[in-house]
Amino acid sequence: MRGNSFGRALTLTTFGESHGVALGALIDGCPAGLEFDVAKLEAQLNRRRPGQSGITTARSESDAPEILSGVFEGKTLGTPICVIVRNKDARSKDYDPSYFRAGHADRVWEDKFGHRDYRGGGRASGRETLARVIGGTVAETILPNTVSIVGFTRQIGTHVATDIPAVLTREIVDEHSTRCPDPVVAELIEAELLACKEAGDSRGGIVELWIDGVPRGLGEPVFNKAKALLGGAMMSVGAVVGVELGEGHLDAAAGGKSFHSGVSGSGEDAGISPAANGIQGGITNGERIRLRVFFKPASTVGSMAKAGRHDPCIVPRAIPVLESMAALVLADLYLLSKLDTL
Repeated sequence: MRGNSFGRALTLTTFGESHGVALGALIDGCPAGLEFDVAKLEAQLNRRRPGQSGITTARSESDAPEILSGVFEGKTLGTPICVIVRNKDARSKDYDPSYFRAGHADRVWEDKFGHRDYRGGGRASGRETLARVIGGTVAETILPNTVSIVGFTRQIGTHVATDIPAVLTREIVDEHSTRCPDPVVAELIEAELLACKEAGDSRGGIVELWIDGVPRGLGEPVFNKAKALLGGAMMSVGAVVGVELGEGHLDAAAGGKSFHSGVSGSGEDAGISPAANGIQGGITNGERIRLRVFFKPASTVGSMAKAGRHDPCIVPRAIPVLESMAALVLADLYLLSKLDTL
Protein backbone atom coordinates (compact mmCIF):
# COMPACT_ATOMS: atom_id res chain seq x y z
CA MET A 1 0.00 0.00 0.00
CA ARG A 2 1.04 3.60 -0.62
CA GLY A 3 -0.05 6.80 1.08
CA ASN A 4 2.06 6.55 4.23
CA SER A 5 4.02 9.75 3.57
CA PHE A 6 3.02 13.41 3.78
CA GLY A 7 4.67 16.61 2.55
CA ARG A 8 7.11 17.70 -0.15
CA ALA A 9 10.11 19.61 1.24
CA LEU A 10 9.47 18.26 4.72
CA THR A 11 8.16 14.70 4.60
CA LEU A 12 6.63 12.58 7.33
CA THR A 13 6.31 8.83 6.91
CA THR A 14 4.37 7.03 9.62
CA PHE A 15 4.56 3.31 10.31
CA GLY A 16 3.31 0.63 12.69
CA GLU A 17 0.02 -0.89 13.85
CA SER A 18 -2.14 -0.39 16.92
CA HIS A 19 -1.22 -3.75 18.46
CA GLY A 20 2.17 -4.25 16.81
CA VAL A 21 5.56 -3.91 18.46
CA ALA A 22 5.72 -0.14 17.97
CA LEU A 23 4.56 2.83 15.94
CA GLY A 24 6.82 5.52 14.65
CA ALA A 25 7.67 8.44 12.43
CA LEU A 26 10.41 9.10 9.89
CA ILE A 27 10.90 12.80 9.18
CA ASP A 28 13.07 13.81 6.21
CA GLY A 29 13.99 17.31 5.10
CA CYS A 30 14.45 18.88 8.53
CA PRO A 31 17.37 21.35 8.41
CA ALA A 32 20.47 20.70 10.50
CA GLY A 33 21.33 22.56 13.68
CA LEU A 34 17.85 23.09 15.11
CA GLU A 35 17.32 22.57 18.84
CA PHE A 36 15.47 19.30 19.44
CA ASP A 37 13.45 19.58 22.64
CA VAL A 38 12.75 16.05 23.88
CA ALA A 39 10.69 17.40 26.77
CA LYS A 40 8.37 19.19 24.34
CA LEU A 41 7.99 16.00 22.30
CA GLU A 42 7.13 14.05 25.43
CA ALA A 43 4.62 16.71 26.49
CA GLN A 44 2.86 16.69 23.12
CA LEU A 45 2.67 12.88 23.06
CA ASN A 46 1.29 12.98 26.59
CA ARG A 47 -1.50 15.30 25.45
CA ARG A 48 -2.55 12.72 22.85
CA ARG A 49 -1.92 9.48 24.75
CA PRO A 50 -4.73 7.17 25.89
CA GLY A 51 -5.74 6.77 29.51
CA GLN A 52 -5.22 10.43 30.42
CA SER A 53 -8.67 11.01 31.94
CA GLY A 54 -12.01 9.40 32.74
CA ILE A 55 -13.49 10.45 29.38
CA THR A 56 -10.89 8.62 27.28
CA THR A 57 -10.08 4.98 26.61
CA ALA A 58 -8.78 2.97 29.55
CA ARG A 59 -5.86 1.66 27.48
CA SER A 60 -2.81 2.74 29.46
CA GLU A 61 0.18 3.72 27.34
CA SER A 62 3.02 5.98 28.48
CA ASP A 63 3.90 6.71 24.82
CA ALA A 64 7.54 7.31 25.68
CA PRO A 65 9.48 8.27 22.52
CA GLU A 66 12.73 6.55 21.50
CA ILE A 67 14.88 8.62 19.13
CA LEU A 68 16.71 6.29 16.77
CA SER A 69 18.40 8.73 14.40
CA GLY A 70 18.78 12.29 13.14
CA VAL A 71 19.50 13.98 16.49
CA PHE A 72 22.88 14.39 18.19
CA GLU A 73 23.79 16.43 21.26
CA GLY A 74 20.34 17.96 21.32
CA LYS A 75 20.34 19.24 17.74
CA THR A 76 19.04 17.98 14.43
CA LEU A 77 21.66 16.58 12.05
CA GLY A 78 19.81 17.27 8.80
CA THR A 79 19.53 13.52 8.29
CA PRO A 80 16.27 11.53 8.58
CA ILE A 81 14.84 11.68 12.10
CA CYS A 82 13.33 8.38 13.24
CA VAL A 83 11.34 8.13 16.46
CA ILE A 84 9.37 5.13 17.73
CA VAL A 85 6.88 4.55 20.52
CA ARG A 86 6.48 0.99 21.76
CA ASN A 87 3.06 -0.53 22.48
CA LYS A 88 2.82 -1.71 26.08
CA ASP A 89 -0.89 -2.27 26.83
CA ALA A 90 -2.33 -3.89 23.71
CA ARG A 91 -5.08 -6.43 24.43
CA SER A 92 -5.38 -8.27 21.14
CA LYS A 93 -7.61 -11.04 22.52
CA ASP A 94 -10.48 -8.54 22.67
CA TYR A 95 -10.79 -8.60 18.86
CA ASP A 96 -12.58 -11.20 16.74
CA PRO A 97 -11.06 -11.52 13.23
CA SER A 98 -14.52 -12.14 11.75
CA TYR A 99 -16.13 -9.06 13.34
CA PHE A 100 -16.47 -5.81 11.39
CA ARG A 101 -17.38 -2.56 13.16
CA ALA A 102 -19.92 -0.47 11.25
CA GLY A 103 -18.41 2.85 10.23
CA HIS A 104 -14.84 1.73 10.86
CA ALA A 105 -12.24 0.94 8.19
CA ASP A 106 -12.37 -2.81 8.99
CA ARG A 107 -14.67 -3.84 6.14
CA VAL A 108 -13.20 -1.73 3.36
CA TRP A 109 -9.63 -2.55 4.38
CA GLU A 110 -10.43 -6.25 4.05
CA ASP A 111 -12.12 -5.66 0.68
CA LYS A 112 -9.21 -3.60 -0.67
CA PHE A 113 -6.23 -5.62 0.53
CA GLY A 114 -7.66 -9.07 1.25
CA HIS A 115 -5.64 -9.23 4.46
CA ARG A 116 -5.71 -6.97 7.51
CA ASP A 117 -4.57 -6.63 11.08
CA TYR A 118 -7.90 -6.87 12.89
CA ARG A 119 -6.36 -6.09 16.30
CA GLY A 120 -7.66 -2.66 17.19
CA GLY A 121 -7.96 -1.63 13.56
CA GLY A 122 -4.28 -2.18 12.82
CA ARG A 123 -2.95 0.78 10.89
CA ALA A 124 -6.44 2.27 10.58
CA SER A 125 -6.48 2.82 14.34
CA GLY A 126 -6.40 6.28 15.82
CA ARG A 127 -3.21 5.17 17.52
CA GLU A 128 -1.42 5.89 14.22
CA THR A 129 -1.79 9.57 14.99
CA LEU A 130 0.93 9.51 17.63
CA ALA A 131 3.39 9.46 14.71
CA ARG A 132 1.78 12.63 13.37
CA VAL A 133 2.38 14.33 16.72
CA ILE A 134 6.05 13.37 16.49
CA GLY A 135 6.21 14.89 13.01
CA GLY A 136 4.34 18.02 14.09
CA THR A 137 6.69 18.61 16.99
CA VAL A 138 9.65 18.53 14.61
CA ALA A 139 7.78 20.84 12.22
CA GLU A 140 7.24 23.41 14.95
CA THR A 141 11.01 23.69 15.44
CA ILE A 142 11.29 24.76 11.79
CA LEU A 143 8.61 27.45 11.89
CA PRO A 144 9.42 31.01 13.00
CA ASN A 145 8.91 31.45 16.73
CA THR A 146 6.14 33.97 15.97
CA VAL A 147 3.85 31.10 14.93
CA SER A 148 1.32 29.86 17.47
CA ILE A 149 -1.01 26.92 16.78
CA VAL A 150 -3.69 26.29 19.40
CA GLY A 151 -6.69 24.01 19.05
CA PHE A 152 -9.67 23.70 21.38
CA THR A 153 -13.02 21.97 21.68
CA ARG A 154 -15.67 24.23 20.18
CA GLN A 155 -18.49 21.68 20.36
CA ILE A 156 -19.22 18.09 21.45
CA GLY A 157 -22.67 16.70 20.82
CA THR A 158 -25.10 19.58 21.22
CA HIS A 159 -22.93 21.51 23.71
CA VAL A 160 -21.31 24.54 22.07
CA ALA A 161 -18.60 26.66 23.70
CA THR A 162 -19.28 30.39 23.45
CA ASP A 163 -17.33 31.94 26.34
CA ILE A 164 -13.85 31.65 24.81
CA PRO A 165 -10.93 33.76 26.12
CA ALA A 166 -9.56 36.28 23.64
CA VAL A 167 -6.08 34.83 24.13
CA LEU A 168 -5.59 31.07 24.23
CA THR A 169 -2.60 28.88 24.99
CA ARG A 170 -2.31 25.13 25.04
CA GLU A 171 -1.94 25.35 28.81
CA ILE A 172 -5.29 27.15 29.12
CA VAL A 173 -6.98 24.64 26.81
CA ASP A 174 -5.57 21.71 28.79
CA GLU A 175 -6.97 22.93 32.11
CA HIS A 176 -10.04 20.73 31.53
CA SER A 177 -10.03 17.12 30.31
CA THR A 178 -12.49 18.04 27.54
CA ARG A 179 -10.08 20.70 26.23
CA CYS A 180 -13.01 23.10 26.14
CA PRO A 181 -11.98 26.56 27.45
CA ASP A 182 -15.59 27.49 28.28
CA PRO A 183 -15.78 26.17 31.89
CA VAL A 184 -19.57 25.86 32.05
CA VAL A 185 -19.81 23.96 28.76
CA ALA A 186 -16.78 21.85 29.68
CA GLU A 187 -18.64 20.45 32.69
CA LEU A 188 -21.70 19.64 30.58
CA ILE A 189 -19.55 17.87 28.00
CA GLU A 190 -17.73 15.83 30.64
CA ALA A 191 -21.00 14.64 32.17
CA GLU A 192 -22.35 13.62 28.77
CA LEU A 193 -19.20 11.72 27.81
CA LEU A 194 -19.12 9.85 31.10
CA ALA A 195 -22.75 8.84 30.47
CA CYS A 196 -21.77 7.75 26.95
CA LYS A 197 -19.04 5.49 28.32
CA GLU A 198 -21.54 3.88 30.67
CA ALA A 199 -24.09 3.37 27.88
CA GLY A 200 -21.64 2.29 25.17
CA ASP A 201 -22.51 5.35 23.09
CA SER A 202 -20.34 8.00 21.41
CA ARG A 203 -20.39 11.62 20.29
CA GLY A 204 -18.90 13.74 17.54
CA GLY A 205 -17.87 17.36 17.73
CA ILE A 206 -15.91 20.32 16.39
CA VAL A 207 -12.32 21.37 16.99
CA GLU A 208 -11.37 24.98 16.27
CA LEU A 209 -7.78 25.90 15.43
CA TRP A 210 -6.33 29.37 15.90
CA ILE A 211 -3.09 29.79 13.95
CA ASP A 212 -1.37 33.11 14.62
CA GLY A 213 1.89 34.72 13.56
CA VAL A 214 2.14 32.99 10.18
CA PRO A 215 4.28 34.99 7.73
CA ARG A 216 2.66 36.39 4.62
CA GLY A 217 3.35 34.56 1.40
CA LEU A 218 3.07 30.85 2.27
CA GLY A 219 1.18 28.70 -0.23
CA GLU A 220 0.71 28.73 -3.97
CA PRO A 221 -1.98 30.55 -5.98
CA VAL A 222 -3.19 27.56 -8.01
CA PHE A 223 -3.01 23.90 -6.93
CA ASN A 224 -1.06 24.05 -3.67
CA LYS A 225 -3.15 26.68 -1.95
CA ALA A 226 -2.53 26.94 1.79
CA LYS A 227 -6.24 26.40 2.45
CA ALA A 228 -6.31 23.29 0.27
CA LEU A 229 -3.27 21.76 1.92
CA LEU A 230 -4.54 22.55 5.42
CA GLY A 231 -7.98 21.18 4.56
CA GLY A 232 -6.50 18.00 3.12
CA ALA A 233 -4.27 17.55 6.16
CA MET A 234 -7.23 17.81 8.51
CA MET A 235 -9.32 15.43 6.41
CA SER A 236 -6.51 12.85 6.55
CA VAL A 237 -7.21 12.37 10.26
CA GLY A 238 -9.59 9.51 11.04
CA ALA A 239 -13.25 10.39 11.81
CA VAL A 240 -12.94 13.91 10.33
CA VAL A 241 -15.95 14.57 8.09
CA GLY A 242 -15.49 18.25 7.24
CA VAL A 243 -13.24 21.30 7.44
CA GLU A 244 -14.25 24.95 7.38
CA LEU A 245 -12.10 28.06 6.94
CA GLY A 246 -13.55 30.47 9.46
CA GLU A 247 -17.31 30.12 9.27
CA GLY A 248 -17.62 29.27 5.60
CA HIS A 249 -21.22 28.13 5.87
CA LEU A 250 -22.18 31.66 6.94
CA ASP A 251 -19.89 33.34 4.41
CA ALA A 252 -21.83 31.67 1.61
CA ALA A 253 -24.92 33.63 2.61
CA ALA A 254 -23.23 36.98 3.31
CA GLY A 255 -23.49 40.12 1.20
CA GLY A 256 -20.33 41.20 -0.56
CA LYS A 257 -20.32 44.80 0.66
CA SER A 258 -20.41 43.76 4.30
CA PHE A 259 -18.16 40.74 3.86
CA HIS A 260 -15.26 42.46 2.09
CA SER A 261 -14.51 44.97 4.80
CA GLY A 262 -10.76 45.26 4.22
CA VAL A 263 -9.01 48.41 3.02
CA SER A 264 -8.52 48.75 -0.73
CA GLY A 265 -6.02 51.13 -2.25
CA SER A 266 -2.28 51.47 -1.67
CA GLY A 267 -0.01 50.84 1.29
CA GLU A 268 1.49 47.84 3.05
CA ASP A 269 -1.82 46.51 4.41
CA ALA A 270 -4.04 47.51 1.51
CA GLY A 271 -5.99 44.59 0.12
CA ILE A 272 -5.73 42.47 3.28
CA SER A 273 -9.17 41.18 4.22
CA PRO A 274 -10.01 40.33 7.85
CA ALA A 275 -12.79 38.10 6.54
CA ALA A 276 -10.30 35.90 4.66
CA ASN A 277 -9.33 34.05 7.83
CA GLY A 278 -5.65 34.32 7.08
CA ILE A 279 -5.58 33.04 3.49
CA GLN A 280 -6.20 35.02 0.30
CA GLY A 281 -5.81 33.57 -3.18
CA GLY A 282 -4.38 30.46 -1.56
CA ILE A 283 -1.58 32.48 0.07
CA THR A 284 -1.26 33.39 3.75
CA ASN A 285 -1.88 37.09 4.48
CA GLY A 286 -0.37 37.27 7.98
CA GLU A 287 -3.71 37.37 9.80
CA ARG A 288 -5.09 34.62 12.04
CA ILE A 289 -5.95 31.39 10.22
CA ARG A 290 -9.08 29.96 11.79
CA LEU A 291 -10.15 26.44 10.96
CA ARG A 292 -13.07 24.38 12.18
CA VAL A 293 -12.72 20.62 11.93
CA PHE A 294 -15.79 18.39 12.22
CA PHE A 295 -15.70 14.87 13.68
CA LYS A 296 -18.31 12.13 13.39
CA PRO A 297 -19.14 10.06 16.51
CA ALA A 298 -16.57 7.37 17.31
CA SER A 299 -17.45 4.14 15.47
CA THR A 300 -16.95 1.73 18.38
CA VAL A 301 -20.25 1.54 20.27
CA GLY A 302 -22.30 -1.03 22.17
CA SER A 303 -20.75 -3.83 24.22
CA MET A 304 -17.25 -3.30 22.84
CA ALA A 305 -17.36 0.36 23.88
CA LYS A 306 -18.68 -0.58 27.33
CA ALA A 307 -15.56 -2.65 27.91
CA GLY A 308 -13.81 0.68 28.47
CA ARG A 309 -11.03 0.48 25.88
CA HIS A 310 -12.40 3.05 23.46
CA ASP A 311 -12.99 6.81 23.51
CA PRO A 312 -16.64 7.95 23.62
CA CYS A 313 -15.46 11.02 21.69
CA ILE A 314 -12.08 11.50 20.07
CA VAL A 315 -12.25 15.29 19.89
CA PRO A 316 -10.20 16.10 23.05
CA ARG A 317 -7.36 13.73 22.15
CA ALA A 318 -7.44 14.73 18.48
CA ILE A 319 -6.53 18.35 19.21
CA PRO A 320 -2.73 17.85 19.39
CA VAL A 321 -3.00 15.73 16.23
CA LEU A 322 -4.69 18.55 14.30
CA GLU A 323 -2.19 21.08 15.67
CA SER A 324 0.57 18.78 14.40
CA MET A 325 -0.94 18.43 10.93
CA ALA A 326 -1.22 22.23 10.68
CA ALA A 327 2.43 22.58 11.73
CA LEU A 328 3.53 20.03 9.12
CA VAL A 329 1.72 21.89 6.33
CA LEU A 330 3.03 25.30 7.35
CA ALA A 331 6.61 24.11 7.90
CA ASP A 332 6.55 22.43 4.49
CA LEU A 333 5.28 25.65 2.86
CA TYR A 334 7.82 27.70 4.82
CA LEU A 335 10.71 25.61 3.48
CA LEU A 336 9.28 25.68 -0.04
CA SER A 337 8.90 29.47 0.13
CA LYS A 338 12.69 29.72 0.26
CA LEU A 339 12.69 28.46 -3.35
CA ASP A 340 10.17 31.00 -4.65
CA THR A 341 12.56 33.95 -5.01
CA LEU A 342 16.33 34.36 -5.26
